[in-house]
Amino acid sequence: MKKKYHKFSGLLIGIFLIDCVFTSVFMFPPKFQNNDFISPLGDDSVETVFDYPKLAQISGNFSRYNLTVIMDEISSFIEGNLTVDFYNNDGVNYTRIPFHIYLSGMEYASRPGLIEIVNVTDLDDPNLAIPFDVYSDQQIMWVNLTANLEPQKRAEFMIQFNATIPDGGIDRSNSHGSDINNSTIYKFGSFYPIPCVYDNKDGWNTDSYLTTGDPFYFDMAYYNFFIEASSDMIIAATGGLEKKLENGATTLYHFNPIYPVREVTFSASKYFQVQSKISNGVNVSTFFLKKDFDFWNVNALNHTENALILFNNTFGIYPYPTLNVVEEYTEYGGMEYPNQVYISESIERWPNTPEVNRRYLEQIIVHEVCHQWWYNLVGNDEVDVGFLDEGLTCWSTDYYGEKYHNNWEYFQNKLYIDEVRVYYYASYGLSSKINQTVYECIATYTDYVHIAYIKAPLIFEKLRLTLGLTDFLEGLKLYFERHQFGLVILSDIQQAFEDIVGQSLDWFFFPWFDNEFLPNYAFSNHNYNTDTKRLTFTIEDLNEPLNHYKYSQQVPLAIYDASKQLILSEDVWINGTTEFSFVLPNDPSKVSLLYDNYILVQLDSDSELRLDLIISQAIPGYDLYILILVSLQILAISIVIIRKRVRD
Repeated sequence: MKKKYHKFSGLLIGIFLIDCVFTSVFMFPPKFQNNDFISPLGDDSVETVFDYPKLAQISGNFSRYNLTVIMDEISSFIEGNLTVDFYNNDGVNYTRIPFHIYLSGMEYASRPGLIEIVNVTDLDDPNLAIPFDVYSDQQIMWVNLTANLEPQKRAEFMIQFNATIPDGGIDRSNSHGSDINNSTIYKFGSFYPIPCVYDNKDGWNTDSYLTTGDPFYFDMAYYNFFIEASSDMIIAATGGLEKKLENGATTLYHFNPIYPVREVTFSASKYFQVQSKISNGVNVSTFFLKKDFDFWNVNALNHTENALILFNNTFGIYPYPTLNVVEEYTEYGGMEYPNQVYISESIERWPNTPEVNRRYLEQIIVHEVCHQWWYNLVGNDEVDVGFLDEGLTCWSTDYYGEKYHNNWEYFQNKLYIDEVRVYYYASYGLSSKINQTVYECIATYTDYVHIAYIKAPLIFEKLRLTLGLTDFLEGLKLYFERHQFGLVILSDIQQAFEDIVGQSLDWFFFPWFDNEFLPNYAFSNHNYNTDTKRLTFTIEDLNEPLNHYKYSQQVPLAIYDASKQLILSEDVWINGTTEFSFVLPNDPSKVSLLYDNYILVQLDSDSELRLDLIISQAIPGYDLYILILVSLQILAISIVIIRKRVRD
């Protein structure tokens, strides 16, 4: 029975693919046409879309993939074919190409995930097998090419595979829930062989699945995505729904993102409720379970639309035809994929007030939607520089809070600034260097979540306050414009900001991203001359010997007289250890560095928001330090003389 089903499915897909050829499926049109949009509800409703996003200007060549899967929900199993048209965009010859097969690295409850490679064949001659090697412990398979693949050339072949997603577990792929209470969801992430990235730093990036941070690092590629599933399933997937072919018990869907994406995903459930609207030319949809209707209803769709509008206007246009927000079972708040993001179904039951949980729903939706800009459109190695897309996404989420709720700190349960200032310094002396790979974080016991989700966005906010909002946003726009559909490293975003402000920003980026510890200021060598009324003192960074670079930041400084009246107030630049000199109108009594707002220093407690120096004028022209020193010397000499006389 199963063989007959497979033969019929193959025939059905073949007919469908032929039809797609004649309807420009593989033509990747240079612009949208005003065609009918079929609702993802799985019914016969048809909506005509007349307003499309403005096309992004993309250049260069990309790989092209046709991914076809047949889903069997009973066993959480798919049969798949990946047709590969791989473009060599690097300056080296390839003799083989690695692919990630991540599923076996994911959490499971009763049955682990698995991607089985059935065969690899020549695209023109399916009877011609291409050798391949599978390294299951590394979650990698290598396709051994029959000839060298030179730069700017293409290799074509087909990978036939089977995949089983984990039963239970709350990782990036799973089948979870129960039909008894109408809550089953099948979530497919990283469920097919995904080509690795080659770069000049690491060569082929064949990192296995990681539980710390995100392990994903992919090149852009054009995808045509075909899914055959039971007709009672509601499918949410990467890309616009181009065609739907119903055949009784099963339905075949063709999804096309139109533009390159880094990967594709889909989710299926008989119980999804769907809400959709057209916004900014994008079909925005939310998919959620009926049991969570009151929590998700309207709110989730509105948050998604608000994020799309803000980030479109702030960074650059989201070019794809669809944007889906889909409920999932997971231990974290959500997960990003191109055109489709996932949000945890457990948020409503988190141990907070209903108001706080609704705020978390908004925050997580906005965060994952923002990853469409910082991860998909502008990509980076999430193992080596994962803090880059996460830091920008967190900053952008808080910028959403500023624009819609009048408070950049709106979503911060505990303020970033308070967490960063007291991060393990006094107790353990642990590094909080941002610019670390995930492996380095593990080796140095650095909390990756802290540096990527808390400290990195705080440093971007400090840069915003330093440059001003206008230049900061212009820098992000330039960064997006230059690097959309590409891959970046930290120096790329620095370069964008430098081009906006017209000066080097090494003084900012090097210390704030590469130093192990924050500055720890102390006063030293102070002197006040009552005759000239000149006060001199030094502010020393006690952590300077522990770091590679000197910090420069502007800090409010206040000087008070004996009656506690303010006699000088000035924002001073502290460039490493710095000496200051002021002529004052009155005799000073106290000097204070004020750490409120966004001054970043190491603190033992987040309540220590100032550093004070007490001034005493016991002798004109001398300060208390010198007086004490002289007194101690006189006392020591006196003791020596007295002891000598006693002995005599």
